[in-house]
Amino acid sequence: MPDNLSAIFDTILDYADEEAAGTSNGQASTSNNRKRHHSKKHQRAVTLLRSFAQLNEQKEEISFQELAQSFIDDWDVSNSKSISIQQLSQLLNLPHIQGVLWSAQEISAGRFAPQLPDVPFEVDEDDGVAVKIVRIVRRGEPLGATIKCERGKVYVARIMANGVADRSGCIQDGDRVLEVNGVTVADKEPREIVKLLDNCDNGIITFKLIPAEVNQKLKQKKSSHRYVRAFFDYDPWQDRRHPCPEAAISFRAGDILEILDEKDQYWWQTRKIGFGALARRKESHDDDRREDSKKVGLVPSEWLQCQSENPDSFDSSDDFQTFLESHRERFYEGVFRWRNKKKRLRVVVLLGAPGVGRNEIRRQFFKVFADRFTNAIPHTSRPPRPNETDGVNYYFTSRAEMERMIERKEMLEYGEFRDNLYGTALKSVRRASEKGTVLLTPHPLAIENIRTWEFAPIVIFVQPPEFGEFKHTREVYRAQTTRSHSAASSSNISQNTAATSARAFSDTEIRQIIENSAQMEQKYRGVCDAMIRNVDLDTTMNELTGLIYQLESKPTWMPTKWLSDIGE
Repeated sequence: MPDNLSAIFDTILDYADEEAAGTSNGQASTSNNRKRHHSKKHQRAVTLLRSFAQLNEQKEEISFQELAQSFIDDWDVSNSKSISIQQLSQLLNLPHIQGVLWSAQEISAGRFAPQLPDVPFEVDEDDGVAVKIVRIVRRGEPLGATIKCERGKVYVARIMANGVADRSGCIQDGDRVLEVNGVTVADKEPREIVKLLDNCDNGIITFKLIPAEVNQKLKQKKSSHRYVRAFFDYDPWQDRRHPCPEAAISFRAGDILEILDEKDQYWWQTRKIGFGALARRKESHDDDRREDSKKVGLVPSEWLQCQSENPDSFDSSDDFQTFLESHRERFYEGVFRWRNKKKRLRVVVLLGAPGVGRNEIRRQFFKVFADRFTNAIPHTSRPPRPNETDGVNYYFTSRAEMERMIERKEMLEYGEFRDNLYGTALKSVRRASEKGTVLLTPHPLAIENIRTWEFAPIVIFVQPPEFGEFKHTREVYRAQTTRSHSAASSSNISQNTAATSARAFSDTEIRQIIENSAQMEQKYRGVCDAMIRNVDLDTTMNELTGLIYQLESKPTWMPTKWLSDIGE
């Protein structure tokens, strides 16, 4: 019996001895004879088990499953009530414990599949240096390693996190490759070596390697594991800096990336989770997307991106480090997964190009969900018109006061029209938040002011449909609103609806809206939590209602910089 199992077994028997002794030296009572009878049976059982353990220790190969079953049977025969042995019997009867015993038996007997080389390390007769033989079974997976060639010698350049090579634990960065499947790789081109790796039998690759010297500083530097939101689009095939585009992943602004290793100053090992606040790799049901989400690839680090944008702007590394700190999260934003346990209300922001239909959606939401969604009342410097009430239609104030509010950065957004200032104050958003969920359709430049933990905004980008669909749905909507307006006019009912804005768009205007939307999406996609396509109003209302519910109730990705303000 192996030493560790013997020690455990002996410890259990020691407890059994103590229980037996405790029974024989127990309290005196009228049942002393019955206790002495049980004590003798208990002691006989312990003696039997010790003899059994000593007998099995003499065997060269032990069947742990047979040992466990024999132990259980012998103990049952002894008919002694020991708490320690009863617990052990229950454990040994569990299916997964039986599986562990079988695995231990197979491993201790050296039965592996496939059969590994008998001698993993040897001395190469030509070079006179220690080498190692590594055999890897990749089962259709990529190897997960890159190589580099220097003066005719081939080295392992990088081991990709969670790849086949990384999981094997037998290959490390800097190992020199001598042979692949018995073929010498010296002076071969990288593409020839890749071909050797592809032409392997049954997915088995055998490497002959010279181990690299372990860099202690690199060894001490732990691999990171964090999540970031990308703020730019990246295509490795368009990046001339990338040493190996095949080992990279592409992404778009707004995608959530899992950084697995950032020891390399220039290239991070990363896995793509998905787009937006609801991104979650495990929820993908599309096979292609699921495979893509498993892939670990190299992406440029924040340091490399800053350096590439400003290659000649700094005289010293100190200047560049200062610049890097000032541009932290310029390309990647640290994120964490947050669950809205306290059911706090979040501001909903609809972002999109003019003409895409945000205001129509907003009006419909206020009409259908009047008890839930609220509007932040804007400020203006113009005087009130007849039938306008301060605090209902606008907050009417002086131009000087609005200019002071702008100077104190108290405005979410503002602008000037016909010599009058208009804008939405942050305090208006706060007041509206006390009544319900605030729904805003601000200018994109206002996102920076609203995107704080105080408002925890849900930013949804509204996309236009394709040209043909855009034209058709807007014509149908215009016809419906025109009929509604005509009916209201014939009944002498004032109809302040979207009829006035339901004019027909020309083909040129539709194309311009689609183009403006694409440009805006390119610029602001990184700060958006979700996307929705405004095909027609009814469909958009249904989809948007469900989307807002998910973003409010499910765990969502939030900026890490908000952590200090959360206090949960």
